[in-house]
Amino acid sequence: MLDYETLDAIADAYTPLLGGLWLLLAVSPLPRGQWRLAALRIALGLTTLVVCYGLMFADKALGIWPALGLDYSTHSAVAIAAVGILGTLLPRLRPTWIASLLAYFALMLYQRYHSLADIATTAAVIAPPVVWLCMRFAPHVAPIGHRQPAPQP
Repeated sequence: MLDYETLDAIADAYTPLLGGLWLLLAVSPLPRGQWRLAALRIALGLTTLVVCYGLMFADKALGIWPALGLDYSTHSAVAIAAVGILGTLLPRLRPTWIASLLAYFALMLYQRYHSLADIATTAAVIAPPVVWLCMRFAPHVAPIGHRQPAPQP
C-alpha cells in the first residue's frame, strides 16, 4: 500500500494535471490560426474557475459551510470544473474523466482531507452552474475530434 505522503502527492497533482490538460487543449487551435476557438476554450475554463473561487470567497465572507458544520471543498469544486471542461472538449473520454473524479473524491476521503458531506454539498452547489456553462459553451468550443458538417451549397 502506498504511504500517506505518496497518496498526498497524487492528490496534489490531480487538479494541476487536469488544468494543464485543459490549457493544452485550449491553446491547441492556435497553430491553425483559430484564435476565437482558443479564446472560447480559455473563457470556458476561466468562467468555471470564477464560479468555484467566487463561491469560496462567498463562503469565507458569509460562513455558509461552517454554519452547517461543514467545509467548502475548493479542491472538489475545481476538480468538478476541470472534469466538466474536459468532458466538453473530449466527450468520448467523459466516462474516464468522471471515473477519475470519483477516484479523487475517494482519495480525499481516505486521506481525510474532507468529509463526504463536504464533498457532496460542494458538488451539489458547483455542478449545476458548471454543467450549464459547459452545455452553453459546447456548441462553440468544437469538441476535439468532432468534425463540423460542411456547409450545404
